[in-house]
Amino acid sequence: MQDTIDEIREQWRRRQAWHRAEKSLTLQAKAMCRRLCNGDKGEAEKLFKDANGPMNDPLAPIARAAFGPIIAAQKPLIDSRKLVEKRLVKLAKELPAYEFVESVNGFGAMGFAGIVGEAGDIGAYRNASCFRKRMGLAVIDGGRQRRVAGIDALDHGYSPARRSVVWTIGDSLFKAQSGKVCKDTGEVLKEPGRYRMIYDRRKEYLEERDPDSTKGHRHNSAKRYMEGKLMRDLYVAWRACHGLSDVPKWWQDAPQAIAAE
Repeated sequence: MQDTIDEIREQWRRRQAWHRAEKSLTLQAKAMCRRLCNGDKGEAEKLFKDANGPMNDPLAPIARAAFGPIIAAQKPLIDSRKLVEKRLVKLAKELPAYEFVESVNGFGAMGFAGIVGEAGDIGAYRNASCFRKRMGLAVIDGGRQRRVAGIDALDHGYSPARRSVVWTIGDSLFKAQSGKVCKDTGEVLKEPGRYRMIYDRRKEYLEERDPDSTKGHRHNSAKRYMEGKLMRDLYVAWRACHGLSDVPKWWQDAPQAIAAE
């Protein structure tokens, strides 16, 4: 198993480096469009899309000629990244804990590979709290873990790259596990998933605790709380699948026990 984890970490770093290079080239192309639009970002964005598509804007041929070599340089990066992502998905599915990942609607092999790529052997962390801190979800001095300057940076140990991986998974989880209700009849077409229920309960609690807080703040806080629960469950599942610990009763009783939190 360690060989699989090591390869995931290497392939993930490679994927991230290529992805950053792609974005850098895109930003350079958009900067060229802004020059053609006298610095107007909105118009430049429209021009960039048009120059990569229908070519209706009179400036589109000029823009395309300007950034064409940059877009061409992206193609080998994109092709290589997709091959690496395919490999990462295959490797992630080989890990025993993938059975848990597969059971969670909105998670997926690529997100799992990203977590292993950033954290390594999940079961090697002392407890779930340590693992959550590694992924940027700890509570420090009563506040959220974040990027800070000075000596406090050591306590926070925050990495935007690691936090971004979990944030993206949480966004997918929030959407995939949302319930559906018929607007006309009020009939429940789809029950919310257990992690969406955790989000909803946390958001209700935050509204009661601080009614003056903004909707955005409550959403972000509840979503972060939901992500923390997912990381805890993944840690427990990983250790149980590898025989490192017994499965606790609260996890055996999921989703009822988890939804009641």
